Amino acid sequence: MIRALNADPRVAAYGESLFWGRHWVAPDDAGRLGEDELTRAAELLQNNILVPYNGPGALASDRHDLPEAGAAAIRKSPVGSEPATVFKAIGEAIACHAGREIWVEKTPHHLQHLDRIFDAMPESRVLVMVREPEAFLRSYKHQGDRKSSEIRSQFHRLYHPMLASLVCRRTLQEAMQAAAGWPDSVMLVRLDEVRADPPGVMARIRRHLELPDFEDAEFERSNSSFEGAATPPKPLGAAEIIWLRLLTGRTAKAMGLPVPARRLAPVRFLGSVFGLIPWAIRNWKTINRLDERGIRGMIRRWLR
Repeated sequence: MIRALNADPRVAAYGESLFWGRHWVAPDDAGRLGEDELTRAAELLQNNILVPYNGPGALASDRHDLPEAGAAAIRKSPVGSEPATVFKAIGEAIACHAGREIWVEKTPHHLQHLDRIFDAMPESRVLVMVREPEAFLRSYKHQGDRKSSEIRSQFHRLYHPMLASLVCRRTLQEAMQAAAGWPDSVMLVRLDEVRADPPGVMARIRRHLELPDFEDAEFERSNSSFEGAATPPKPLGAAEIIWLRLLTGRTAKAMGLPVPARRLAPVRFLGSVFGLIPWAIRNWKTINRLDERGIRGMIRRWLR
């Protein structure tokens, strides 16, 4: 989607800044960011990777250009700036770096922080894209395939279809809640709608985002989930399909999304259930090592 929006030479669509979520730097009681907070926000963004770079619709040829432009904008922000002001400065700097005028930012998990975003920027326009659970799970499973062998191995060790299916269900539920909670500001779009009528749906998206008229050019298909993967990902296994149907089926049907065909594989499914024990131990150790709030903090955030 961001590559398609970037077909318009006036638009700089980029992601993922993580600004309002995972890389959130809390302001003081007055809602302002001090010198230390601005420095921290700049460091987080500069160490991030913003896309797209290289290929169709890219805004830069190097993976460091966009985060460096955004981080420089944060460092130039006056001490005492509000988070919304800093966020807008990042977008404007990236658009300027790319020689464009209008910016659109994409971070998927910002969906979980819309209260924070609309409190700070009530004029925001949000596009929420969802796809069928089976495609979501394949993407989630293979999200580490483009990374180094060590990171790829860690992704696979920490993957289990039960957790991935729960993430899928929660994402779909939050998408529906967002569209219902902010009907004028949030537009919910299914990927199959875009595939069925690209010109029509893209025109609706541009109107919602208040972008100027533009006749979208033909654009080559791009699946960022699997770009750069050495081999195409395999179809989901029977146990994965069972978990997916069990945990996301009702929500997917409520949204009009297709649910994968029923699979019968009791032995494989039971093996997956018993596999939750070593999987939980691996995750416990990893989360306690990487997150200072540990597994209890993660559970509290999940329940919220």
